[in-house]
Amino acid sequence: MIGLRTCAAEGQCAMQKLLIAYATRAGSTAQVAEFMGKVLREAGLQVDVMPVKQVRDLSGYSGVILGSPIRMGSVLPELIRFVKAHAQTLSRLPLAYFNVNLTLMDDTPEARAIVDSYFNPLRVICAPLRVGAFAGKMDYARLNSLLRFLLARNRDQIPEGDWIDWQAVRQWALELLPLLQGERTSA
Repeated sequence: MIGLRTCAAEGQCAMQKLLIAYATRAGSTAQVAEFMGKVLREAGLQVDVMPVKQVRDLSGYSGVILGSPIRMGSVLPELIRFVKAHAQTLSRLPLAYFNVNLTLMDDTPEARAIVDSYFNPLRVICAPLRVGAFAGKMDYARLNSLLRFLLARNRDQIPEGDWIDWQAVRQWALELLPLLQGERTSA
């Protein structure tokens, strides 16, 4: 069976591990990934959470969730490189993508459509079962000096703040359980 449960002939099921890997710049995507890991561990799964740059091998994982912030309308390049490098393996595993972005500070149908398009470069490489998008946070002190400079003129449009809806993150993670355990429906 594809998923987080592998059942032997005698009907005993052994839980396998889920990987949540992420790219991040200012840390909010890492926080969302860690929170998802906590939620799924509480639901009884074995979960590893780590930056994509630390993932060397996908063997031993029965499902993968990949996340990235959105910068200048794009997923971070290290996540795209990761998906390309592991596309063959990822195509055989239950896979979900999530992003953390500021477009959803104003959560409208138009914003949701824009945010959904951010997944397209990943979908072309390896189609996920599900995607999730969450408003993030802006802390100018956590940004590198170049990004702070570039965003300075838009500071009135992108105020500092935290828009992460932790209940929405929890709900999305829990909605993945049946998919990660082998019930396939594409996003």
